Amino acid sequence: MRWVVVLWIAVMAAQAPQTPHETPAADAATVERGHQLLTRECGFCHGANARGGSSGPDLTRSTVVLEDDRGAQLETFLRVGRPERGMPKFDQLTSDQIRDLAIFLHDSVRASVNRGEYKILDILVGDRAAGETFFNGAGRCATCHSTTGDLRAIGAKYEPAALQGRIVMPRSRATAVKATVTVGSESFTGTLVRLTDFDVVVSDPVSGDTRSWLRNGDSPKVVVKDPIQAHVDMLMKWTDDDLHNVTAFLAGVK
Repeated sequence: MRWVVVLWIAVMAAQAPQTPHETPAADAATVERGHQLLTRECGFCHGANARGGSSGPDLTRSTVVLEDDRGAQLETFLRVGRPERGMPKFDQLTSDQIRDLAIFLHDSVRASVNRGEYKILDILVGDRAAGETFFNGAGRCATCHSTTGDLRAIGAKYEPAALQGRIVMPRSRATAVKATVTVGSESFTGTLVRLTDFDVVVSDPVSGDTRSWLRNGDSPKVVVKDPIQAHVDMLMKWTDDDLHNVTAFLAGVK
């Protein structure tokens, strides 16, 4: 009976659908076409990499994508959409375009499953002297930071990849966005949870309890302070060369 069980397992394994981690990497040109299509048609909701955006979910976790076979299920879904959930139909896309989109999404799922195989290439490819010049000059980094103060020995504290990530967006609990809500003569300051045209929600920094207010125009008055606003403003300004150069400069501060 033992060999029957082994044979049954082998047959079932052969008939099982291919899992994402068994899927080979797709053609790079097709993936790129799919990526460009997603950015143009879907990025405003689902983000430029399909990992979720301002109003749309992470497509790499979508059952429609995970159960899709070469774009067939995805095409059926896109032709009708889900208007009741704010998802428009995309009947203007061709079948070939949807197939490219599907291949990009499947490749993104495969990359997520195989993320342990990803190897970070050499980060320190910039010009250290140029990085120091940018840090003290055009980048205006030195208006808030000092390599002899808060950034002392920063290159010994972080590996290059982590350092570069913190240069771009050093968000942490200590750098949470704060908001001061003023109602009449009383003010309350805490961690900003949500701010819309209709309400504001703030968390008490000590107890963790939240307080909320309905908004009508500019009432109540809300003043927002983000300690890393300068980094946020730089997100769309960084060039590859400047980022590589500053990374090389700070990596050498030990």
